[in-house]
Amino acid sequence: MTRPDDMRAQAPVVLELRDVDKHFGPVHANRSVSLSLRRGSVHAILGENGAGKSTLMNILFGVLTPDSGEIRIHGEPRTFAAPKDAIAAGIGMVFQHFGLVPELSALDNISLGAEQTSWGVVDRDVARAKVEDLCRELQVEIPLERRVSALTVSQQQRVEILKALYRGAQILILDEPTALLAPQEREGLFDAVKRLQRTGVSVLFITHKLDEVELLADDVTVIRHGAVVAEHRVGTVTQAELVADMVGSSTVALSRTERVPLGVAMAVRDLSAVHPTSSSLRGVSLELRSGEITGVVGIDGHGHQLLCEVLAGVRPPAGGELSLFGARQRRWGRARAMASDVAFVPEDRLSAGVAKHLSIAENLVANRLGDPRFTRFRFMRRQAVRRHARELIEQFDVRCRDELQPVGSLSGGNVQKVVLARELSTSPRVVVVCEPTRGLDVAAIASVHSRLAAAADAGAAVVLQSSDLDEVLAVVNRIVVFREGEVVADVPNGDDVDAKVLGALMLGARLAEAA
Repeated sequence: MTRPDDMRAQAPVVLELRDVDKHFGPVHANRSVSLSLRRGSVHAILGENGAGKSTLMNILFGVLTPDSGEIRIHGEPRTFAAPKDAIAAGIGMVFQHFGLVPELSALDNISLGAEQTSWGVVDRDVARAKVEDLCRELQVEIPLERRVSALTVSQQQRVEILKALYRGAQILILDEPTALLAPQEREGLFDAVKRLQRTGVSVLFITHKLDEVELLADDVTVIRHGAVVAEHRVGTVTQAELVADMVGSSTVALSRTERVPLGVAMAVRDLSAVHPTSSSLRGVSLELRSGEITGVVGIDGHGHQLLCEVLAGVRPPAGGELSLFGARQRRWGRARAMASDVAFVPEDRLSAGVAKHLSIAENLVANRLGDPRFTRFRFMRRQAVRRHARELIEQFDVRCRDELQPVGSLSGGNVQKVVLARELSTSPRVVVVCEPTRGLDVAAIASVHSRLAAAADAGAAVVLQSSDLDEVLAVVNRIVVFREGEVVADVPNGDDVDAKVLGALMLGARLAEAA
């Protein structure tokens, strides 16, 4: 009997890239890249941040034009002058940074530009029925009439996936599609992708999670410095070999360090806070200790993200107390938090972490505008700012043309590096980081973990919020689990705690039952 993966290996090629080249001035982003995608298969694309993956996908989706090379769809050469040409050819793409209209509902965003009409009038009922069918197929729930601005980041990502499928994509490009999903949600997405495979949909899957390659992909192509350096059939290559292909070394992992925490840096007592679209905090009491990394986890929208916003001063508490080094804070906000050396890396790095139209250099001093090294008489000392930026670009390995490049033109992983560089370079006393390694390659992930460890070793209280439970288990010293706005577990990280235990706690099991 022929197995499904064997059948996919023999399926016809639906997409082929031949010797695709792309330059941006002196930067050679893609170097004679060739790859092929078979009908009904999942083809993973791996590579470091700045390796050229996003450039290649933008060429395939008609956002960029290659300098040379060829795109073939079902064996026919195609030229895409704009995304509408790629969409017409059956290609859909879900970008790392969403292209949704915040004021419109989820349903209207999904159908925008492809509305169903009857006698010249938009028929939303037809669109709704089609979208609901897709939701059932993907096993996702979306409040279709709610404005996108009121959706969580995770829900917005699902809207983007539905938007591509709504337009009839038979070749689907997924750029880090599980970055915002809890483990249970990731499994649901994988099941949906496998069902789409059975209908003949082909997927280009960009991910930095090597276990996802093993779980979902049929083939994997590794890109380094803009060129294809390896192609493998999944099952014939180890994770260590893939890491070596990506970065030239297989020794990038960081082991968790046992720490003896110092005094309490920040504490909340009976804290309450209100969020308009997800669980509000109710009576949360928690101590964060200097020299310790504390992980906060939960299903999306169950209060752990909201806690981080309150700790960082982004969202005000509605009740209870917040103290910093023993001093109660009565008017806690972001300005006071920054002045108190509380660093913050937000979950949505592009919208909330940077000013995307400003340069890398300007973004790297956005939290230091009162520092006389960088400003004088309210004027920016541009040469000092640029020198500072060049130092951080080198230290954090930001892949860019130069320090004057607009942050919005960087890849998602490099935007994250800019945010981390700005926040961690100030020697903060408290560090609150949300999804710090989302979209980063394995070497960059190890670097971020090392820097968080260094911050804790220097005496900072580090709070890590991550939907990647493997990351939490690998890095933190203590894990706080949230459900429905409350703390349901506060446990030391150790051999008796694993992803299954945390997942059970997140879903409502008691600690004794989860263990």
